[in-house]
This record gives sequence, structure tokens and C-alpha cells, in this order.
Amino acid sequence: MSITDAQKHSAEQQQRTAAIDPSPQVRLIAGPGTGKSHCIELRVDHLLSNGCDPTKVHVISFTRATCIELKERLARYCRSLPSAEAASQVRVFTMHALALRILRQANLLSSYPTSPIMLDSWEQTNIYDKELASGIGCSPTRASEIRLAHDAQWQTLNPQSVSQAQITPMEIQAFNAFHATRTNLYSCVLPGEVIYKCVENMRLGVLQPAQLSPIEHLIVDEFQDLNACDQEFIRLVCTATGAVLFIAGDDDQSIYAFRHANPDGIVHFPTVYPSSSTHILSDCFRCAPSILNSASALIAFNPNRVAKQITALYGSASPAIQGRLLVWSFKTAEEEAHAIATSCQQLQTSGMSGHENEIVILLSNRRVQLDLISQELGNLGLPFEPPRADSLINEEVIRGVYAVLRIVKDNESGQPDYPAHRDILGVLDGVGLGTAKAVADACISNNQNFRDLFYLDQCPSWLKKRPAAATQRVKSIIETVSSWSMADSISIRVADIQNLITSTMFNGASAGVAAIWNGVANALPQLMTLDELLNFLATDTESGQQAIIDLVNQRITASPTPSTSSPKKIRLLTMHGAKGLSGKVVFIPGAEQGIMPNAKALQATGLLIEQRRLFYVSLTRAMVCCIISHAGQHTGLAAAVLAQRRIVRLPRTQFLTEMNIGSINRSTGLTPSEAGTIVADINAL
Repeated sequence: MSITDAQKHSAEQQQRTAAIDPSPQVRLIAGPGTGKSHCIELRVDHLLSNGCDPTKVHVISFTRATCIELKERLARYCRSLPSAEAASQVRVFTMHALALRILRQANLLSSYPTSPIMLDSWEQTNIYDKELASGIGCSPTRASEIRLAHDAQWQTLNPQSVSQAQITPMEIQAFNAFHATRTNLYSCVLPGEVIYKCVENMRLGVLQPAQLSPIEHLIVDEFQDLNACDQEFIRLVCTATGAVLFIAGDDDQSIYAFRHANPDGIVHFPTVYPSSSTHILSDCFRCAPSILNSASALIAFNPNRVAKQITALYGSASPAIQGRLLVWSFKTAEEEAHAIATSCQQLQTSGMSGHENEIVILLSNRRVQLDLISQELGNLGLPFEPPRADSLINEEVIRGVYAVLRIVKDNESGQPDYPAHRDILGVLDGVGLGTAKAVADACISNNQNFRDLFYLDQCPSWLKKRPAAATQRVKSIIETVSSWSMADSISIRVADIQNLITSTMFNGASAGVAAIWNGVANALPQLMTLDELLNFLATDTESGQQAIIDLVNQRITASPTPSTSSPKKIRLLTMHGAKGLSGKVVFIPGAEQGIMPNAKALQATGLLIEQRRLFYVSLTRAMVCCIISHAGQHTGLAAAVLAQRRIVRLPRTQFLTEMNIGSINRSTGLTPSEAGTIVADINAL
């Protein structure tokens, strides 16, 4: 690496100073590539090395996948240190898991038959909304609006959210009646509900400090992604337990407004916590100066942010690497896609063969961009991996596999998963909403526990015809997987899963069903366990999925069992899904007004501000070279998606003007000379 020891020492001193800060609350502002995760590692080691009880050190991360990755990082970092044994006892939670734990300890989950599980987006849309619509006599779309309005008021702590969405008093009453019954039946909650229950009970004094497990240190990662309710939950927990609070994040990388993320929480942290201290990491290990400086110029247009001056270490490294940021203008989207594909081919030829995964293409609109770029890459025979997150467990076949794995986990762990059993009903070929809902309604009418229904020796007499037949099929699936273990590898169970989904779940469509399952299974490490596969499928971002795969490959590499490495592929990622990842060369196509920022953001300043953050995050995924491109004309499906017209013409994005960068007219991709210069910089890293 060209970054010198002196540079590393200076940057690590910044990280260590933040990590050992004894203030009652510490705010760490860490821009892209500045070492946030390493600072958390240093913090945990410092606490453990100074005698902290590891069970009283709690770390909160955003998703289950990031929790798994962070726990592994902590163990790996501390492995050769005196804190190694204690590090394995540090508690790493999602916010939802910690809130559930607190409610469980305080005996405040008595309205559920077992510890409830949060419904994911597929379950919310395909089960909750459809049953709500059927139950209260509205369309699924309206049911979704009602649900989202209630969830918004929980996550934002704003009771006006329901009123703003123009939900009528009658709809509110119907929702409350349905929600109370259905969430008990399926032992489930909506995304914002559990944390809201904690906050509400703590505010009312129902949940007393003595009922909380002792927490001495609370570390919260990605604080900018927390919503208002999450932030209040953290404040109340720290107040009740007296925990020292250490938060880390970057307001400039808050890109989840659709989840009600509120970056004001990290911006105004010193106001909420007057005794807090702030540390800003300023040395970037990832991006070359030409990329970072342009990204910094862009994000400076956003108001109400924490001011920061980030320096690209590669600029004064030995040898110094300035990197390249190129902006290309094409006449048509077809020319743009072809140029990107030929550029990837030229990079491969110039020395990136075998390292194709270091080439990343970021998509701001999958429907507009994915097919065209995929076709051009395919035409040249280039290995590439399309975005995964939106097409895995939202696809019914993979949803069926996911539900089966959850049932195996249920049987093995003794932690009942009610929604997984309902998911199976929801994907069975020939079983519609009416039949699945009839099974559920019959359970309510006959005082039958929903999950236990599928473990009875015989179907009860009150289930008839279609509901009885559907229940029997679920029972058959459960019996089939009763001998499976979550430690089994994909290679051991791939054929069993194929047989199960083709013969029991999706009758009459075996060839297509098998192809979908095998397409996913073959793309994953064959020694991945079913437990790891479950975690992979449960992750809704490409970065999270890649983190799971990386951990699996690390385990396999350390195993005495020989394994073959999978071929490297160019990565096509969504902009949201790429957060947390990086690439040596990053392409950002579609830099047009109406695509990035999108048409909706152009009508609302708040959304425009977030789209600017999303573009900033995308830029800072690049290490050596970032190639931004825009096309003057879109036709066909892309034009229909953008404006329901045959031809759409769009100007280049305002973000490029804000970056003060001109466009170069192109009709082709990288030349051999240009690709060679980029690869030379990569080799010098």
C-alpha cells in the first residue's frame, strides 16, 4: 500500500483519541473510508482492557447482517490481544433485538403467544396488507397506506402522521382492531412498533430502570440511520442505566429517509447531550483526491450538516496517487451502456482479469438501467453479478426456501417463528389469500394457537376442504425438514430443497422453480451452512449480503476442507445497496436530471438533499477511478418508465454543476492507454 507508516500512525492516533475519550457521551463523526469500524474496535478493546464487564458492554448496529459482521470484526481484532476472551462476550444487537429483550425482561410481551418477530417488507405487503384489506373492505393499496401511516407515527413519534396521510377515524378504528388480533395470532410486529412500545412504557413509568439489564457502555453504530423513536429509545436507556454513550456515523451518509432515518439526531447530538464530546475523523484511506475533493464540493451544498474537512491520504502517499474522476456525455443511453461494457472489457484486458469484482457499476434506477447494461456486458461475455437484494426473498420460490429455513431454525432453536408458517401458506401453489386467511380465521374462532396447528397429529375437524388440504401440505413440509440441521451445508441440502419446493410447494412448475433455486444456490459458496444462508437471505442490501459471503469464505479458507474459489465478477449494485462497499473503479451511469436526482426529488427539497447524499455515497465508493456518465436520449422501456413516452430527453444532473465539473462528449469507452493508466494507479495502491 502506498499510504505511509507516518500517515497511518497519524490517522490511527485520531481514532485512538476518540476511542479512549472518557466523556459521558462521545460523538464520532466518520466520513467515508476514515476508519469508523476500526475506531469501534479500539473502543471495545479499551473498555475491556480497563476492566469493564463485557456483558455490560452493548453494541448496536443497523441490521442483523451488520451485527454478525461487527461481532466477527471485534473477535478478529481482539484475537491476539489480552481482551480476546472477553470480546466474545460483548453483546451486539440490532435496535429491535435490544428493545425486544428489554420488553421481555419486563414481562411486557404478554399480549403475544411468544416473543414477536418483525414482519419484513414481503410479509407486510403480501400477508398483512392483503388480510387487512380483506378484513376491513378496502384495496390492498389503501391498506398499505393505513399501515404505513401508523408505522410512521411510531417511528417518528409524531401522532400527526396518521392525520397527514388522511386516514379516517373509521379506518383507524378498523386498523386497531385488526392489528391487535392479527399480531397476536401471528406473534408479529411492524417495524417501528417494538421500539415505540419501549419508549412509551419508559415514558409512562411502566418500565422501570430496575427492570433493565445493567448496561455500563452503549456503542451505537450508523447513528445517522436512526429515526426519532430510535434516538429517544437510546436516550431513555442511557438515562435509566447510567450507561456511557458512544455513537458513530456520518450525517452526509444518511440515505434511508424511506425508513424515517433522521440525520438531525447526529447533527444536534451536542444539544441533546450537553456534556458530550465530538471527534471528527479527517483522514480517508479509501478515495483518491480527485474523487474525494469533488464529492466534498458536492455535499457542501447540503444545509444543516456537520462541517468536516476530509483529506485523501493517497494524495501525499508514496507514491502519490491522484486518481481520476471522469464525466462522459453520450447521445443515447444505448451508447452509454455499450461504452461502460467496453470499458470494463478494456480494464480486464489491461490487468484486472481475475479482479473483476473490483469493478463496480452503480444503478440509481434499476428499471431504467439494469437490462440495458446487463445486455451489453453479456454481449461481450463479461462475468457480472446483478443486484441481488430486491430479487431474492421477494421472489416467491426463494421466499418459500427462506420460510423453510426459518422453520428448521424454529425447530432447532426452540424460538417459535409464527410468521414463517404463515409465509409457507402464502406461497403454496394453488393456495390463495382466501384459503390462507380462512385457516387463520378458523384458529381465532376455535381458540387454536396458529403455529401449534401445524404440529397436531391430525387436522382438527373444524378445518374443511381447501383450508384442511393447505394445512396438511404445511405439515408435510415440516415433517420433511424435521431431520435437517442449520449446520448442514448448501451442498448437502441443495437437492433436498429442490425436491421440496418442486414436489410440495409449487406443483406443476418444477423446471422453472428448480432453475430459480439452483440459480441462487450455485452463486453461493457450497460450504455455506443453512444458518449462513438464512442470514444471507434475510439481508436486504448488497453490502450486507457481501459481508455474509466474505465471512463464509473466511471460515471456509480457515477450514481444513479444501474448497474452490468462485470466479470474480463485475458487480452491478444499487446505490442504496452499495453503502459499506467499495471498488477500485466505479461507474455511475444515468447522471441526469430526472434520474439522479429523480423526478420526485425535484419536487421536494428534503428529498433533493437526500439524493445529493446518495450521490455523495456513490462517489465515495470509488478508490482510484470514478466514471460518471449521462445520456441525452432514452427510448423504449426506459422512456416509458421515466415519462410514459416513446422518447425522453434529459439534461445532465445539477449535481455535476455543483461539483464544478464539465462533461466530455464520448461515443466509446476507455481506450487502452486510459485503462492502462488506471490499472497502473491500482497496482500502486
